Amino acid sequence: MSTDANAGVLQRLSSFLADWQLKHRLPLLVLFVLITIVLGYQASFLRMDPGFDKSIPTKHDYMKVYHEYSPVFGGANVVIISLMAKEGVIFTEEFMDTLAAATQDTLFITGVDRSSVMSIFTPQVNFVAVDEDGFVGYRVVKPDFANTQKDRDEVYRNLLQSTEVGRLVTADFTGALIRAELVEVDPTTGEALNYSDVAAALDEIRARYESDSVAVHVIGFSKFIDKVIDAALGVVWFFVISLAMTAVLLYFYSSSGQITFLAILVAMTAVVWQLGLVHTMGYGIDPLSILVPFLILSIGVSHAIQMTNQWKIEILQGATNKEAARESFNKLFIPGATALLTLAVGFAVITLIDIQILFELAITASVGTGVMIITNKFMLPGLLSYANMSPKTIERLKKQNTGDVKPFWWFLSGFVERKRANVVLFFAAIACVFGVWKGADLIIGDSEAGAAEFWPDAVYNQDINSIITNFDIGIDEITIIAELDRDGCVKYELMETVDHFVWEMSNVAGVQSIASLSTILKVRTVGNAEGHPKFFAVPRNQYSLSSAMRNMELNQKVFNDKCDAIPVRIFLADHKADTLEAVIIAVKAFEAKHGRDGVHFRLASGTAGVMAAINEAVKDAESTMLIALFTATGILTYLTFFSFRGALCVLIPLGLVSYLGNAVMVMMGIGLKVSTLPVVALGVGVGVDYGIYLFSRMQAALREGKGLRDAYYYALTSSGTAVVFTACTMSIGVATWYFSELKFQADMGLLLAYMFFVNMIAAIFVLPALASWIIDVDAERSSSAGMSH
Repeated sequence: MSTDANAGVLQRLSSFLADWQLKHRLPLLVLFVLITIVLGYQASFLRMDPGFDKSIPTKHDYMKVYHEYSPVFGGANVVIISLMAKEGVIFTEEFMDTLAAATQDTLFITGVDRSSVMSIFTPQVNFVAVDEDGFVGYRVVKPDFANTQKDRDEVYRNLLQSTEVGRLVTADFTGALIRAELVEVDPTTGEALNYSDVAAALDEIRARYESDSVAVHVIGFSKFIDKVIDAALGVVWFFVISLAMTAVLLYFYSSSGQITFLAILVAMTAVVWQLGLVHTMGYGIDPLSILVPFLILSIGVSHAIQMTNQWKIEILQGATNKEAARESFNKLFIPGATALLTLAVGFAVITLIDIQILFELAITASVGTGVMIITNKFMLPGLLSYANMSPKTIERLKKQNTGDVKPFWWFLSGFVERKRANVVLFFAAIACVFGVWKGADLIIGDSEAGAAEFWPDAVYNQDINSIITNFDIGIDEITIIAELDRDGCVKYELMETVDHFVWEMSNVAGVQSIASLSTILKVRTVGNAEGHPKFFAVPRNQYSLSSAMRNMELNQKVFNDKCDAIPVRIFLADHKADTLEAVIIAVKAFEAKHGRDGVHFRLASGTAGVMAAINEAVKDAESTMLIALFTATGILTYLTFFSFRGALCVLIPLGLVSYLGNAVMVMMGIGLKVSTLPVVALGVGVGVDYGIYLFSRMQAALREGKGLRDAYYYALTSSGTAVVFTACTMSIGVATWYFSELKFQADMGLLLAYMFFVNMIAAIFVLPALASWIIDVDAERSSSAGMSH
């Protein structure tokens, strides 16, 4: 079938659907109302659905190691509570009572793996010393601790003989730490762990034990996600504000309360359908995906403005409300549906990354864009067919639109002429080069220390800063598993390699401290040699190694039951992408050089290990995603116009804005990660919207016999006004997010403002400039002639 015939089929399909939906508009609207009621009811049961395991790329090699060894050496879902004495040291009656009570409370938090809880009051925390009888050792805090001065002095001496100074207590003894791991399933109910309940229990500990003499700091995934959920109410208010601003501006733009109401109503209906369907499919909303429904709302408003604007134009040209609704549908259904399908594909390609949270996000966003084809392309024209504008308003708008030519739009249409087009293309080429150059520095992961989702002065980030400043360990832990021969931890040549690995890693930038069996053995060897520092080395024979390991137990999690796996816990100063990458490179380099039969070093467990896996999963899929996204966009755009030239006119500005978007993210210090991917996908979708609407009107005018400039002028006056208004309005609305409590939302607001506005600039200026060189006017006119036959 020829291109002309294909285009004719689409036009006939659009015309048929326009007649069909208006013929059945009343039953369709009743059906839509019933669907809205049912899905609204379903949406009322939708809840936040956070989960640590949802953020893990399960098929990644690092996570295979994580799942293999986490039952033995512990997982990555960690909670850390630090208690800091505001004056003096920890060896006071009040502080020790507080630490003991806080440890007990932590043990009984639902979801805490009790065997993982560590503080100086837990039984697995011990010390080893040497006297005339050999090795002696016991718990740092004995079971019958009575908190007398004598007992506290004994704890002080025991700590000095342990490896816990800097880890469970600060080096200056002004603070102590409680560390615990969480399970993903609530042991009492068998259901997914409720992180809000865990966070509430942690808040109770803070409130109960924080005083004039003790400061309490709490970090961990449960507290992080709870803080995001708490801030969600503020997020909603900012969306309400931006939506209200959009409604006000839309009213002044359209001069119609009915049009404003219907546009907002239909956009809101799409969100209700989306949330209802998401719950019906068995999913929830992850707190880090909270922006997705509001992105869908923004897209819905954009498409609704296009439809209502076309309806208004038809009314001003003398059509009845029903005729205007039909023509609006007929002219905008194909380009609008294609734009929405393209956006759905854009979100769907995110599923190429093997992370459950991204899969659910992609489903949520794709469902939202899919239902908009019904709400915006069928429901809205049906509603508009019942709407009306007062004769006075119509007369006033006609007066405003009198005149043969609108100077502003005629000026802009001049960019389709080659003299001006060449200037635009020159600056576009410079912008593209800058975008490629600067965008090459885009970081996969976090570019800042702490939790990038919060402002630096947020309580959670202050807690992180306090803990990493005062202790040698923190939440950012990457665990490397040294795999040995059976009983390898009593074989000198293998343990010496492990110790060499520890030394190499300790010299990597960003590494704060390392805990490993080899270090413990060296400390014990010094003790066995009357404290002489020259014996700070791994014992050189099996018997000395076995002696040094005396009284060590499996619950200390420094070796497994076969002694063929040893965790090397590397505590980092932060989890910035550069820090993680430096450690990963160093581990791989050491394994390549020193790994052999009997000893290998496998990445990676721990919180930072999970983050490294996520970063690599995103990085590995990035190129595939972009290729899939632009390929799908190109195919759908071609199927809209049946013109390769037309598809190029839409795709090239899209690529330009995409490269510039990467550069903007670099300049804003935003990394590409789970929470920013939807915005990147949305940027492509918004650009497609603008480009398709403009070029479809331009192509229609060319096929009516207009010249290139006249055709572009027609496109500007019909769809361009809506494109410019939508971009400016939505940019202003999302820019208000800058004042959000969540830095993540503030960053996304600025990034979205860029996406909305710069995509509009590219569509208005770069698209016609390209058309001046690419579009064959005679071919388009002949296509029209072919279609008429």
